[in-house]
Amino acid sequence: MIRRWVFAGVTLLALSIPLTATSVPARAQERGLLIEGHVTNGSPDTPIPVGLVVTLHQEGSPQHDHLETTTDAEGHFKFENIVPESFVVYGVSVRYQEALYGTDINLLDGKPPLLLLEIFEATDDLRIIHANSASILFANADKETQTVAVLEIVQLANDSDYTYVAGTDNPMSLLRFGLPPGSESLQVDTRLLGADVVQVDRGFAVLAAIPPGQHDIMYTYEFPYTGTVETFTKSLPFGAEGLRVLSPDEVVTLSSEDLGSASSITIGDRPYQLIEQANLARGSRFNVTLSDLPQSSFVERLAYSAKSTRPVVVAPVILATLMAVLTLFAIRRHRRLQALPASDGDPSAVRQQERWTLLRLVSELERSYEDGSLPAEDYHRRRRVLESRLLSMQED
Repeated sequence: MIRRWVFAGVTLLALSIPLTATSVPARAQERGLLIEGHVTNGSPDTPIPVGLVVTLHQEGSPQHDHLETTTDAEGHFKFENIVPESFVVYGVSVRYQEALYGTDINLLDGKPPLLLLEIFEATDDLRIIHANSASILFANADKETQTVAVLEIVQLANDSDYTYVAGTDNPMSLLRFGLPPGSESLQVDTRLLGADVVQVDRGFAVLAAIPPGQHDIMYTYEFPYTGTVETFTKSLPFGAEGLRVLSPDEVVTLSSEDLGSASSITIGDRPYQLIEQANLARGSRFNVTLSDLPQSSFVERLAYSAKSTRPVVVAPVILATLMAVLTLFAIRRHRRLQALPASDGDPSAVRQQERWTLLRLVSELERSYEDGSLPAEDYHRRRRVLESRLLSMQED
């Protein structure tokens, strides 16, 4: 069964990480604000539709309110007398030709500037979508369950002036992604508005419109293995201008006759293997050999069978997100992580190292949000992921 996860916020009192509440300015409390903007059409030689329904979303723990208005002949819309509240996220959206467009707005500093919602004409031509990059991380090999945990990140790009909307009568027009046989624990994360995930033959499909721009789709899953060597087969329906396949040295050994030999990189103090390839065509298919997979003894399998009868809380996406951040930071050379103490295989040291990394990521997240370089939506979403992982470690 495939589920799409929504991460809820958790308290950090037990972890001693303070959260700072932002108060609403007095002038905003005294009277409501005017929120106004324009809807424009980014497709060439296309007029602005009249009477589009624009929705103001107000999302918070005590309320889930939605107000609606319509655009006039010039695409203008407005919401009057809106009183902002702390810990409530605001945004506006408009739906056009089965595609959803929207943006977050900040009301805590008073009236926001004039909003601009850009819509596009829809097309079902899948050729306008391609992949800028594809990354595959073999994050862990569990000898008890005989499964490999995998993180994949695909950056889709639409360089046209149209929004891709899958045809309703053609299942093959869906955004499809393949998975190895027997895969389970699939979790998908994307910022595409209104996206949903459905199971299809040999994988899953993302039900979402793809407007012009770049869009990341991240997903994690686990697939089974039997012996010490396993062949991982992957196809790229959208091609890839750049492909990266990675794994920590202690997890598996990577090799590929199709992609070439692996090189060594270091993330923090942890050595990784990296296989890179460029300019892969649509529909490309390749194999990666995973060697030195760990095997459990008969006694260990019996012990695991007994332990697995108890409920276990698993959060693979959270750990995968951390690994993705570390991987992308290292590959793109955007920043250097501070050196971490070597674990030497000690499980407690490994967890302490992970906790230090998580705390440092929280600190970097706070700095990016405070200096305005990180949008509020990204800040809250990433912080909830990091907090959930920290709380999970605390409970363990």
